[in-house]
Amino acid sequence: MTRGLNAPMFSGVLRALSNHAPGAFYVPDLDATAPTGEHAFNALKTLDAAARDTVLAAPSPGETKRRGRSVPLRPGWDTGVRVWAMTRVLVAKFSTEGPAATLLWTGDMPLVETNTWHDQFWGDCFCPRHVGTPGVNMLGELLMAQRTHLTLRHADPGPDSSSTGNEGRPSPQEPKNSHS
Repeated sequence: MTRGLNAPMFSGVLRALSNHAPGAFYVPDLDATAPTGEHAFNALKTLDAAARDTVLAAPSPGETKRRGRSVPLRPGWDTGVRVWAMTRVLVAKFSTEGPAATLLWTGDMPLVETNTWHDQFWGDCFCPRHVGTPGVNMLGELLMAQRTHLTLRHADPGPDSSSTGNEGRPSPQEPKNSHS
């Protein structure tokens, strides 16, 4: 874990890595567009179409998280389905150019979802209560796996790509964003 960080890692130039970062993207598993990763994740919590629509219509990531706490959960949610759901969110989100450029820009940087809200599963809380207990950092692990996938695809784009192989590492200060 990356201890010693005293601010959320997924802010500033790395804001696109946060599930609260704005930027709509299509989620095939929902057959819908989600305003943020938080919207997509909370919508994937349920198989109930009306509950899903309510979550996706929330005006903010915080509100979608609140709404997601009251949806009927998919079977197996607490036994691996939530990791599957987050993986599906990240695959969809980082198939868009701007977020993908930021993720690739991180190179081999360890990605840790540092926080102060006691989330020791998805991240690593650095509050005084958790200072001696590293979190699981599942979100960071999944982001690094997605980065590896994108890096390998970028390095070997296959026969259908027009890549020249000369593409450089993009700057997160100026990621291309098709969601403006």
